[in-house]
Amino acid sequence: MKKFGIHPLFFLLGILLILLGFGYIFFIYLIVVILHEFAHAFVAKKIGYKINKVFLLPFGAQLSLEQNFVEEKDEIIVALAGPILNFVLAFSCIALWWIEPVIFNYTKEFVFANFINGLINLLPCYPLDGGRIFVAMLSKKINRKKALNLCFIFNYIICIIFLLLFILYLKNGVNLTFAIMAIFIFFGTFENKLGGNYNLCNYLFQEMTYLNKAYIPIKAFAVKSDIEIFKIAKHMDRYKYNIIYVISQNEKIKILPQKIMINLLLKFPLKTKLNEIYNF
Repeated sequence: MKKFGIHPLFFLLGILLILLGFGYIFFIYLIVVILHEFAHAFVAKKIGYKINKVFLLPFGAQLSLEQNFVEEKDEIIVALAGPILNFVLAFSCIALWWIEPVIFNYTKEFVFANFINGLINLLPCYPLDGGRIFVAMLSKKINRKKALNLCFIFNYIICIIFLLLFILYLKNGVNLTFAIMAIFIFFGTFENKLGGNYNLCNYLFQEMTYLNKAYIPIKAFAVKSDIEIFKIAKHMDRYKYNIIYVISQNEKIKILPQKIMINLLLKFPLKTKLNEIYNF
């Protein structure tokens, strides 16, 4: 892993909790988030992906991978790993309460934090785990840009719900969870929409600083025309300009520059074959 980052709202959450006298709760929550992210990273590495960056979010974390693309079923598996670990840890502690009740006094906050983190991450909001699962499942049928736009509708609805809950709860006190969730989902929606983060490949290729240099490194490789487009993305190098040679059955060759290849990934379902898009 090369980099580690923390979302500004994560700092805000920690500062607010410490100032309000909940530093211990924040420490427990920090442990839960790190364990949650460890589950994502562990499963991603097990199924063959290399971790490039871990970015802590207010309710979970986000992985950036060395590979240029993640297949939908892998994205679902990796996304589920975090919440599943949260629930396993919570129920394991509850089971220990029956064996040794005194453990309850030392683990109740840990159990609550795991349940909250697991449940919130399963909401169908991008970039939460539930939103990633929702988008990955839809991407099997439609292109990822449309899938994300549908997911953003849930983002707006759930953001409004959290905002209303925050306002309604004010008569009983300030609920920071409702406020931070509304802010996080709101900014998460616009960050992904304005940034064009419609798939992992497009996100990674936003950092093409080499285009400003006189010398541009190139990666060129050839594929058959009946290949599925997501398999091409797996072999693209985000540190180089990619040129793909497509070889048809009669050995005719078509050249696909990097920009066109990325547009295909945004426009078509990921299982689409090249010969279904172009006539070779």
